[in-house]
Amino acid sequence: MTLVVLAVALVGSACSSTDGEPGAQGLDDSFYPNMGNGGYDVLHYEIDLDIDPAANTIQALATVTSRATQDLSAFNLDLSGLTVAEVQVNGSDAEFSRSGTELVIEPASSLASDTEFSTSVSYSGSPEPVVDPGVPFGLGWHHSEDTIYTVSEPSGSMSWFPSNNHPTDKATFEIRITVPATSTAASNGVLVEEISANGYTTTTWRMDDPMASYLAAVYVGDFERIETRQPGSPLIRDYVPRNSPAEIVEALSITPQAISYFEDLLGPYPFDAYGTIVLPLELGFALENQTLSVHGRYTIDPMIIAHEIIHQWLGNSSTLDDWSETWLHEGFATYLSIMYMSEHHEWDLNEQTDEWHEYLTADGSIPPMEIENSEMFDVSVYLRGALTLHALRGLVGETVFSDILRTHYEQSANSNTNTAEFLAVVTQLAGAAAAELVESWLYDDPMPPL
Repeated sequence: MTLVVLAVALVGSACSSTDGEPGAQGLDDSFYPNMGNGGYDVLHYEIDLDIDPAANTIQALATVTSRATQDLSAFNLDLSGLTVAEVQVNGSDAEFSRSGTELVIEPASSLASDTEFSTSVSYSGSPEPVVDPGVPFGLGWHHSEDTIYTVSEPSGSMSWFPSNNHPTDKATFEIRITVPATSTAASNGVLVEEISANGYTTTTWRMDDPMASYLAAVYVGDFERIETRQPGSPLIRDYVPRNSPAEIVEALSITPQAISYFEDLLGPYPFDAYGTIVLPLELGFALENQTLSVHGRYTIDPMIIAHEIIHQWLGNSSTLDDWSETWLHEGFATYLSIMYMSEHHEWDLNEQTDEWHEYLTADGSIPPMEIENSEMFDVSVYLRGALTLHALRGLVGETVFSDILRTHYEQSANSNTNTAEFLAVVTQLAGAAAAELVESWLYDDPMPPL
């Protein structure tokens, strides 16, 4: 999206004399009831990938450090396709089997509740995208025109590494990528090591802040890395196709300004670095992978760039706890990005929201909290979600609206949230009438007047 080195980190003894019970094979998400797994909480992923870009194959080892949340006789990881050669739990061979996208693991001894344990999975093959009912294209690992890239929201990460594949189980990551020295590899977080030898380059990326599995990313291709750092700003490292036209780098130059604007709204940028990778492809979307958003050649637009940047706060640091709540990511990112465009790029915010309201009224928009799985990225989630915030802002005024935004973010940073928690913030800071207004925009049909 290394040469595999086994790294097992044991913290105390996780063996138990109790028989335990298997962890649940899903977390009862409204749209994806079998996504994720119960019985444990992942603390850290260490992923070693040895990638052959020409053949689109990997040799890999994932070491997953977790804490048991019950006495466990068996547990699952989510993994689609690929061939598993060996599984070890705490350094001992474990029995394993495959059932669809479930990797079922039975350790040699049961694992006691509230103890840490390490699971290593050695696997290989040619990753294939995952078919997801919420998205009209394959998710996860892609190989195109000598470029490898990942776009995983919501379920695609299991196409290239075993995980507890639900946003409520965030963890830290270390991703180590070995590729031919003629290729460049990029991933999330901070680049902590880069070693070249014998015609190969190994780069190690570390994400020390909690990250949902769908935001983990790997990119391999002919890229140039451009690093900048301004006083008081995080490290910016962008990746663009080698010999790109100057307009691409110039378009990305708004990043520090946008980060500063959103810091004024919400508080300090939540991670150690940020950047954009521009693929040499005609993607019809962009995606806010944590610290490294991905764009195609035709999505390098100020509003889209700003949209992916604001997701670092609202979506990545503060993350939904159920996939039926996508408006919490997309509605917020859409509205705050047009606030930025109004401030810095001469957009008329009221004219834009009027146009959206007219369009959605004519189109018969779906209330953002009444969507089905196939509608989780419907235009209404973005635009009516944004109009919800615009209506709230108009009712409560600038100062209270700013307090609501900042409080909502601060209460859910590095964690998960939902609409009920947002409504509680609105009620606390603006009263019951304001919360009722928000609910009418999120749930009522037809759509309220603007």
